Formats: sequence, structure tokens, C-alpha cells
Amino acid sequence: MSHSDIKKARRHVTQNEGLIFERSAAGKPHFKLPPLDVPAADPAAALGSDGVRPEIEGFPEVSEMEIVRHFTRLSTWNYGVDTGAYLLGSCTMKYNPKINEAVARLDGIGNAHPYQPAELSQGCLRIMHHLSKCLLEITGM
Repeated sequence: MSHSDIKKARRHVTQNEGLIFERSAAGKPHFKLPPLDVPAADPAAALGSDGVRPEIEGFPEVSEMEIVRHFTRLSTWNYGVDTGAYLLGSCTMKYNPKINEAVARLDGIGNAHPYQPAELSQGCLRIMHHLSKCLLEITGM
């Protein structure tokens, strides 16, 4: 597949960001790395000659700043909890704090199953009981 075969998915009404390949120019400086503070390694020696490519054909040659700006502009097209209300449910505006997502992903909570044995569910049951008490207090019940 050549770059001419790659087309934009759509044009945004207020933003029209070109493909990263359209910004590419052969030989453009990509990035600057600090000098090595460890001995240099030979990738072919570690991975074998079949595991190392001397060149990546068709890889866009753009500066680090162009990459950051390009993907930052694209990210503004995405809708998320940081950029507006996240509507869930029937006519209800929901606020989903990021801490809720962090807690939901904790080991022992994220993979909990409703039918797991009670002895393995004590942590989740304690959280639900504590939340229940908090809600009762908040609502004055």
C-alpha cells in the first residue's frame, strides 16, 4: 500500500487536520537523543539479522514537535469526560470522576464476579456497605 492509497476518513467541520504523511519530508530531523551513558549495543547481535530492519519503508519523517501538535489536534476531536458532559441514562447528566475509574480497575475489584464465593467477595461487600452508609448519611435517611 502506498501513501497515495491512504485517504482521510472524513473532514471535520471546524478542523481539517491532514495526514501525518502529508507533513513528511525526506531527511527532516526527527528527534534529538542525549549521548549514551551506557555502552552501545548491536541490535543484530541481540535479535539476529532477521529481527532488525535497516530502514522502515514509508515511515513519515516529521519532527517531534509536529508529531505532538498533530496528535494533540486530533485528540480534540475525541469526546471524553474531560471535554464535556458524558450523557448516560435517560435524560440524566452524569459526572464520572476519574477516581471512580481508578478504583474500578484496582486488583480484586476490576475482575470481581457477582457469583464468586462470599469469602472472596468481602472487599467488594465492604465497599458497598460503606457506600450505602455514606449515601444514607448524605440523604438524611
